[in-house]
Formats: sequence, C-alpha cells, structure tokens
Amino acid sequence: MALPLRAFSVSASLATLAAASATAPALAGGFQIKEYSARDLGLAQAGNTTLAADATTVFSNPAGMTKLDGLQVNGGLQYIIGDGEFSDGGSVDALGNPLSGGDGGDLFQDTAVPSLYIAAPINDRLWVGASVAAPFGLSTDYEPDWIGRYHAVESNLMAVDLNASLGYRVNEWLSLGGGVSAQYADVELSNAIDFGAVCLSQVEPGAPGTCSAIGALPQQADGFVHLEGDDWSFGWNLGVLLDVSPGTRIGIAYRSEVSHDLEGEADFTVPTAIGQIIDPAFTDTGASAPLDLPQTASIGIRHQLNSEWAVMSDVSWTGWEGNLEALEVNYANPAQPRTVEELRYQNTFRYAIGAEYSRWDDLTLRAGLAYDKSPSEGDFRSARTPDADRVIAALGLSWTPRESVTVDAGYQHLFFADAPIDQAGNSGDRLVGEFDNSADIVGVSLNWRM
Repeated sequence: MALPLRAFSVSASLATLAAASATAPALAGGFQIKEYSARDLGLAQAGNTTLAADATTVFSNPAGMTKLDGLQVNGGLQYIIGDGEFSDGGSVDALGNPLSGGDGGDLFQDTAVPSLYIAAPINDRLWVGASVAAPFGLSTDYEPDWIGRYHAVESNLMAVDLNASLGYRVNEWLSLGGGVSAQYADVELSNAIDFGAVCLSQVEPGAPGTCSAIGALPQQADGFVHLEGDDWSFGWNLGVLLDVSPGTRIGIAYRSEVSHDLEGEADFTVPTAIGQIIDPAFTDTGASAPLDLPQTASIGIRHQLNSEWAVMSDVSWTGWEGNLEALEVNYANPAQPRTVEELRYQNTFRYAIGAEYSRWDDLTLRAGLAYDKSPSEGDFRSARTPDADRVIAALGLSWTPRESVTVDAGYQHLFFADAPIDQAGNSGDRLVGEFDNSADIVGVSLNWRM
C-alpha cells in the first residue's frame, strides 16, 4: 500500500522564555539555531566562545563566566523576519498529471524571541550560571491547498534548552566550564493525503466500488493528517578558555547530542467514500518517533590589536551524520505501517570572522561575516526543511550609559543559495521546483552588572 504521509520531518520553532514559545525559521545550517545573543548577532557569532563579555557566555562557553565582574543578568529580544518562496518546476501526481495548487505563500513566519541568562560568582575561582536557549529550531507553514500539500503544510518543533553551568578559574591563563541541560521538544506536523492515489494502490481495477466509480482519482479525494508529540531529555556541555597572551584568547566549546523519543497522537481526516473501500490504517492512533539532535563543537580566537580594535574568528562543527540519516514515525495501530523519510544529513562546518571598534568609553561598534554550510543534499531536501547554504552579514553596537548597564543591538541579513527540490511523495507524486529564501534578524538586549 502507499504510505499515507511524510515522515516526522524535523522542523522547528524557536524556544522562548519560561512557559512562552515562538515560531521562527531556523537560521543556521539545517535547523540549528545560533542567534541567541544580540552582542553575538552583530559579529555573525564570530568568536562567541571567546568573548566572555556578559552573561550570555553561560550558554556559548561556561568557562567565560570567570571573566565577568559580579552578578550579571542578560535579557534580550530578537525579531526574525523570514521570507521563503517556492517556484514549481514540473510537479506531478501518481498518474503523471501536473499537481494543482499555488506556490504556498511565504513559508516562514515573522517572530519575536526573548532570551535570559544569569551568571554569579561563588568565590574568586568558581562561578555558577543558568540559561534558557534554543539550540535547534525551525517552522514552516504553507497554504493548505499549495502544490506540495502532500509533502508538508505545517511543521513546528519547539525545543527549549534549560542549562545550568559552572565555571572554574584554574589559574591566570586557564578556565574550565561545564553544565547539564534539560531539553523539552514539542512537535506539530500536518500535511494533506492524496487518498485518490492511495485508493488506486489498494483497490484492484474492475473490482466493485473502484476508485474511478466514486470519483476518487489522484488529487480528487484529499484527506489530512495532523501529528503531535513531545519529550523531555538531557544533555551536557563543556568549555575551555585560554589566555595565550595579554591580547589573545582562545575558546573551545562542546555540546553533546540530545536523544528524544517523541510520543503523541496521529489524527486522520478521511473522505467518507474512501473510508468505505480502503483498509483501516487511516484511523486516529498513538504515534512515536526518535529525534536525535546532534553534537556541536566550536573553537574561536580573539585578538586585541590595540586599544581600539579587536578581531575574532571561529570554526564550528555540527555532527549530523548518524543522527538524521532518516526520520521515521511508528504507530500504535498495527494496521498502520511506519513512515520513513530519508534525509541523509551530512556533517557541517560554519566559518565566521568579525571585528570590534572601541574608540569611545561608552560605545563599541562591530561587524561580522559568516559562511554556513547546509547539511541537506539536493536529492534529499525536504519541503518541511527547505534548507540551503548561506552567507551571513552582520552589524552591531554596544552602548554603556552607566557602569552597571550595557545595551546591545545587532542586525543580520542571511543570503541563502537557491534550494532545488525533487522529492518523491509516499502516494506516488513528485514535488519538483526550487525554494528562494532570505531572512533578516534584529536583536536588542540589556545586560545588568550588580
């Protein structure tokens, strides 16, 4: 039989503070999120493992807490403006006829995302910190009658990472850090089902109640499926900060993979005529899916050229391979076969450079540039995650109106490469075309030193 839906494709919404949540496009390779600090935003995240300038270092490199003065609290807000458009390139149904429908509209949603970080000294060597952050996330939302409706309509995953960390100053040139995180993942997915194509694959031609007799040919008897699932899981992270000379600092940070076992429900909407002649697979049932979010590692360097100029760079690695070879959904209903979608994500690298200019006591200007590789390959690109390589240009500033308060602002524009897709659907259809994506991010934060 033809499978009824696309797999539990990974897509996501950015996590927000406490009980709040928001929906936004993923802005790093795949569906990884790196835009969690307004200060880092203005540097295209260059050298974020080395900055140790405010409480956000709790997340980027906990060893950096040892460079902070007293208790610090950082609260921020980022506004993400995404734009995604699909152009059809010859999509067809199970019989080879052109798929009907529009281009899906803007597949991304504009979103405001808050953040919070706290760092405090225990003594002159030991620091403790806590953070709320979203290391992975994406959301896509198409018009329900678009041409790729059998592949994806709505896709959201909210991943909230609650991190507690320690930082320890070993000596004047070496600091170490580490932490544990409790991560909550919540998934919501939907797509149309071409029950006309499903009917043709299950009913023998000429049999009583054939699909054509009831007008159930491909694209003539659409149904729908809505999936929800969630899970709590745990991970850990490490950090190292080295002052190799009075003006040069190296930072290293690592975050473990987090393995989720999502549990939830699958709700089907089936046309009445179709339900009378196909098997009972398409009934509401429990559903589960594994979701392994990858490990990451970064190494950065920061060098103070003189009293006014500092430069920084880093290389970040994300270990997607072995975690997202394929996505699958298993169902409690034994008549419903599991659904599998191949992704074959590849390990990726991200490269960034940046500079800061501090001629004034109360004002710092910054800029950055990054190249972020996508883990998606063209043959396995999904309509739920239409990702592509990107170049990121950034500008930012910090203003310190008084000694205890610093206001940070940052801006990024993301230039995406075109993202072609040629994806076979589980009902025999094929989605062919290209995605044209872009995004702008504006962030502001307030850091208190107490």
